[in-house]
Amino acid sequence: METRLDTEFPVQSDGEYHIRLREGDIPPYVFLPGSPERVDLFTEIWDDAVNLKQNREFRSAKGKYQGIDMACVSTGIGTTSAEICIHEINKIGAHTAIRIGTTGSISERFMPGDLIVPVAAIRADGTSNCYVGEAFPAVADIEVVNALGEACERLGFSYGYGIMYSPSSLYIGQGRPIKPDGYWPEHARKLIGELRQMRVTNLDTDSAGQFIVGYMHGMRMGSILSVVTNRIENVWAKDDEGERRACLAACEAVKILRERDSSRKKYRK
Repeated sequence: METRLDTEFPVQSDGEYHIRLREGDIPPYVFLPGSPERVDLFTEIWDDAVNLKQNREFRSAKGKYQGIDMACVSTGIGTTSAEICIHEINKIGAHTAIRIGTTGSISERFMPGDLIVPVAAIRADGTSNCYVGEAFPAVADIEVVNALGEACERLGFSYGYGIMYSPSSLYIGQGRPIKPDGYWPEHARKLIGELRQMRVTNLDTDSAGQFIVGYMHGMRMGSILSVVTNRIENVWAKDDEGERRACLAACEAVKILRERDSSRKKYRK
């Protein structure tokens, strides 16, 4: 027997239960950085930047990039909190969201500082399994992917496209033992080698789940990731310039999308 319960949390006096924002607080184009500190990278780029709210891991701001209104809301680490954020920004009017994050490369194609625009992700996040069956693909919206690529071309950034792996784990689930001589099961030992055989380019903890959750909310979703380490070469980025480039490319991509959307009915705002 079906039992259908109300899905909504009570709205607070200052907005949605978790993000503390209400309709009209943000434009429909929203960036989803994982780290709350990464919000500052956007406000440094924007004109008329305004910090909005902070509750738990959800920190928000808005501003203008070359006259285009845009906003960001941080999601924390992992898809569980990102699901909450995506649901609530969609309730208050967001229709397009781009994840801004970091990633580990397992391909010789991408070194620290490069940008990766995933076209699809292998689902190992857990949250997406609550939405759809195992065979359902996690793919980025093609319009968002194309806009991100065009933005990187315009800005002269080193980037590429990839198929990535998104587990809900940073250690065992990404082929890392929890101690030098600690627990490391057979599937973890084989993971990176098998992914490389499948020509998977990189790993993060969020993109696959965000693609699914956003898609089921009728949103356009994408992701642009700064490579902070090449796991095969064991080299790491020395600064956050890759993250800054990812933020700037995302802003340029939204400018491109907004220009295209203005001539169509679907996302004309």
